Amino acid sequence: MKKILAVGLCIVLVGCAGLAGQKPDAPERRVKTLGVLPVLIDVETIEYANRDGLVALLEETSRDVDERLIEQLRKKGDYFDVRPVALSSGGTLGAIVEKRTLVAAGGEHYTYTFNPGGITALVDAHLVDAVLVVIINGVKRPEKRWSEYGTRLEYLETDYRSLLYSAAVVAAPAEVLWRRPVPTGDFFLRLEYPDFMEAYWNLAETVRLKERTLPGLQRALAEPEEGLFVKSAVSKKYGQMVRELVDHLKKGM
Repeated sequence: MKKILAVGLCIVLVGCAGLAGQKPDAPERRVKTLGVLPVLIDVETIEYANRDGLVALLEETSRDVDERLIEQLRKKGDYFDVRPVALSSGGTLGAIVEKRTLVAAGGEHYTYTFNPGGITALVDAHLVDAVLVVIINGVKRPEKRWSEYGTRLEYLETDYRSLLYSAAVVAAPAEVLWRRPVPTGDFFLRLEYPDFMEAYWNLAETVRLKERTLPGLQRALAEPEEGLFVKSAVSKKYGQMVRELVDHLKKGM
C-alpha cells in the first residue's frame, strides 16, 4: 500500500513540475486582421506657393503605397490577414480624423485624434480588427542647415517647411493601439532650402530661403528604387516609408 502511495505521489509531483516548466500562453493578439487605408494628405497643414499642385502630386505618387504595404505586411506574417480598406466615395481625412495636435517634444510633428463614428464604420464594413492610417502633413520648425559652398562652415538656423508623415493603428471606436515613433529631425520631404550659393557668389551676408520647385519635388518623389532586380511601382521615397512602417509595426497589437 505504501509503495502504491509513493508511486502516486511521484506521478503527481512529476506532473506538477512539468506544468511549472511550461511557458505561459502568449496574450491573445488584439489585431488579427489589419486593414490598410490609402495614404491621406492633411492639406491644411501644408504651406507651399502652389499647394493644390503639390497635393495633387502627393495623391498621384502615393497611389500604390497601400498595396505595397499590404504585400510586405503579408510577407512578414504577423497577422492572420492584411486587406485594403477604402474610404467611401469622396471620403477625406475629415471622415476619420477629429482633430490634430502639434507636438513640440523631439521636433514639431502632428498626432491625430480619430473620429469614433468614422473608424467604427470602416472596421465594421471591411471586417477588420483595426486600420492602419498613414497621413502626410506639413510642418514648419527650426532647423540648422550647413552651407555646401565657400568654407562650408556657414549655416543658417531658422524655421524651414517640410513634409512629414504620421502613422497609427486604430481600433473601434477610436482607440490608438500604435503610433509610429517620430525621430528628432525626421522628415519625408523638404520644401525649401537656404541658397548659400547665391549668397556666396554675390558676397551677400543674408542667405535667402527658396522653395523647391514643383518639378523638382516631382523628380524627388519619382526617383526609382535602387538595385538591379528591383521592379516596383513605388518610388525610392515611398519605398523607404513602407520599410519603416513594416519594421516598426508590432506583432499583432
